[in-house]
Amino acid sequence: MGISGKSGDIDAEKKMKLAEAKVQQSRMTVIAFFIMPARTNNFNVETLKGQAVRKQLWDTANGVKEKFGRKLYESLLLGKLPEVNKMIDQEDLVMMKRALLSTQRHTLPPICTHNMLDDSTDPILNTIRRIGLFNHPNDRVKVIFHPEFLSSTSPLLPLDYEEFVRGCHLGVFPSYYEPWGYTPGECSDICSALQLDL
Repeated sequence: MGISGKSGDIDAEKKMKLAEAKVQQSRMTVIAFFIMPARTNNFNVETLKGQAVRKQLWDTANGVKEKFGRKLYESLLLGKLPEVNKMIDQEDLVMMKRALLSTQRHTLPPICTHNMLDDSTDPILNTIRRIGLFNHPNDRVKVIFHPEFLSSTSPLLPLDYEEFVRGCHLGVFPSYYEPWGYTPGECSDICSALQLDL
C-alpha cells in the first residue's frame, strides 16, 4: 500500500523495508525524514523537551571545552605539557553526568514532531506503524515526520529547505513535479537526488 494525496504516490513501505534491510548488515543508521504539510495543532511536547536537552548538552560541552582550552593554553604558556588527568575537574564531571542523565528516556522518541489532528488516519503514520518502525534504539532506520514546511524561524528544525537538503546524503522525490518544493533536478545541485515515478 502506498501513500498518496500528500505529495504524489510513494510506496513508503517498500522503500523503508529496503533501506532497513540494507543497513541491517552495517553499522550505519539511516534517518528518513518525511517533510510535508499535515493538519496539526501544536508542537509535540516530547520533541520540545528533546530540543531543550540537546541545547543543554551543547551548552555543557561548550562550557567544559572553554575551561579545558583555557587550562591547556595556560599550561602551554608556562612551557609545560598539561597533565591530562587534571584538565577536567570534578565540577565538569558532575555537569557532564547530569547532562547525560537528562538524555535518558523511558519511552521511545516520537516519530512525529507535532501533535497531529488526524493521527489515526494519517497515511504516513499508519504505514510507519504497520511496518513497525518505532525508532527503537536498535532500529537501523529511524523515521521523523515533520508535518510542516521547513523554515529558518522554526524552534524545532530552524533550517530553510536548501540548508536542510545540503545536510542530507540523498533526496527521494515521489514524482518529478512537486508544486510545494524542489524538483529532483534542483535538489541534485545540492545533494544526490532519486526520482521515483510510481
